[in-house]
Amino acid sequence: MCFLHIMKTISYETLIAYWQRAPSPEVSDFFSILDVCLQNFRYLGKRNIIRKIAAAFKFVQSTQNNGTLKGSNPSCQTSGLLSQWMHSTSSHEGHKQHRSQTLPIIRGKNALSNPKLLQMLDNTMTSNSNEIDIVHHVDTEANIATEVCLTILDLLSLFTQTHQRQLQQCDCQNSLMKRVFDTYMLFFQVNQSATALKHVFASLRLFVCKFPSAFFQGPADLCGSFCYEVLKCCNHRSRSTQTEASALLYFFMRKNFEFNKQKSIVRSHLQLIKAVSQLIADAGIGGSRFQHSLAITNNFANGDKQMKNSNFPAEVKDLTKRIRTVLMATAQMKEHEKDPEMLVDLQYSLANSYASTPELRRTWLESMAKIHARNGDLSEAAMCYIHIAALIAEYLKRKGMFSMGWPAFLSITPNIKEEGAMKEDSGMQDTPYNEPLVYERN
Repeated sequence: MCFLHIMKTISYETLIAYWQRAPSPEVSDFFSILDVCLQNFRYLGKRNIIRKIAAAFKFVQSTQNNGTLKGSNPSCQTSGLLSQWMHSTSSHEGHKQHRSQTLPIIRGKNALSNPKLLQMLDNTMTSNSNEIDIVHHVDTEANIATEVCLTILDLLSLFTQTHQRQLQQCDCQNSLMKRVFDTYMLFFQVNQSATALKHVFASLRLFVCKFPSAFFQGPADLCGSFCYEVLKCCNHRSRSTQTEASALLYFFMRKNFEFNKQKSIVRSHLQLIKAVSQLIADAGIGGSRFQHSLAITNNFANGDKQMKNSNFPAEVKDLTKRIRTVLMATAQMKEHEKDPEMLVDLQYSLANSYASTPELRRTWLESMAKIHARNGDLSEAAMCYIHIAALIAEYLKRKGMFSMGWPAFLSITPNIKEEGAMKEDSGMQDTPYNEPLVYERN
C-alpha cells in the first residue's frame, strides 16, 4: 500500500527519470511488484464477501458465547445488514447503488482466519453500530481495490508512452514488451469488478493501437494470450463486461485487418479458434452468455459503415460461424463420448474443416489418435500420426526446410492427399484464407 501511495503521488518527471536510470532487471522487478499488488487487492465478488462475513459473524458469536471473545455484545443483531446486502446482490444489473459498486477481497482462503476481519467484527459488535461500521469497512476496502487497479493502469500507460521506442524494438518482439504485456493480462487472470474492467478494456484498446506489430507480426504468442483472455471475458456473468469484451475483440480484429492492408484477419482468426478450443476444456464456454457475445461482435461488423465496402464483415461472420462450429462439435462429442466410432467421426469432420490450417488440423488429428489408442485401435491411431507427419512435411517443404512433402507418404495410404489442401498460411503470415466450412452433421 505504501508503494502504491508513492506511485500515485510522485511526479511523472521523477518516475520517468527513475525508469530511465534503472537497469533492466530492476525495471522487471518494478513490474513484479505491480503484479503482487494486483494479486493482493483482487476483487472477490459480492456474494462471496457476504458468505464469508456471515461465516465470520457466526464464528465471533460462537466464541463470545464460549467466553473466548471478550467485550462483545451478544445482543448485537446482524441480520438486517446481511439481508440488505443479499437484496442488493440479487437486484437487477444497472440499478444505481449509493455505495461503491465494488467490494473488497478478504485476503485469506478462510475468512475465519482473517485477523483483520475478526477484529473489525469484534470492535463493531462492541460499539453497537455494526451496520454502519461494517459497510464503512467494506466500502473502504472496495474502493482501495478499484483504486489499485486504476493506479496500476495509469503507471502502465505512462510507461508505454515514455518507452514506446524501446517497446517497438525488433518489431515489438522483445523482453520488455513481454513483461508489460504480462502485467496487462494479469488484470484478466485475477478477479476484478465490472467497473474496473471497463478501464482495463479501454487501456488495452490504446495498447493494441500503439503496438499492432506485437500481435500481428512475428511469433503469435502475445496474440494467442490476448485472444484467450478476452474470449474468457466474453463468457463473463456481467452483461456490461460481455459487451466491453466483444467490442475489444471486434476492435482487435479490425486492427488486424488494417495491419494487413485490408486483406485478411488471418492471425486473429487462427488464434481465436485456438483459444476457443482451449477454453472449452478450461472454462466450459459455449452457453448463452458466450453466444450473446458472438452476436454482439457480428453486430459491430454489420454496423461498421467504414468497413461496409470491404470483405471484413464477411470475415468476421465466417470466424463467428467457425467458432459456433467448434462449440457445436464439442457439444456433440460430449453427447457421444461413450460411442467411440461416432466420437472419432466428429473429430475427423472437424479436422477436415481446417484442412488448410495445419496447426488446428494437427490438434484435432492428435485428439483422434488419443481416442483410437484409448480404445485399443492402434492401427487407426498410427494412421492419424502418419497424417500428422505428412502435414508437417508439407508445411516444411513449403517453407523450404524439407525436400519432400505429403507425397512421401503416398505409398502408405492414398488418403494422404488430404494434407495437400494446406494453404500457405499457418497463422504466422498475413495471407488470406477463406475456405468453405466443411463440417456439417445431419
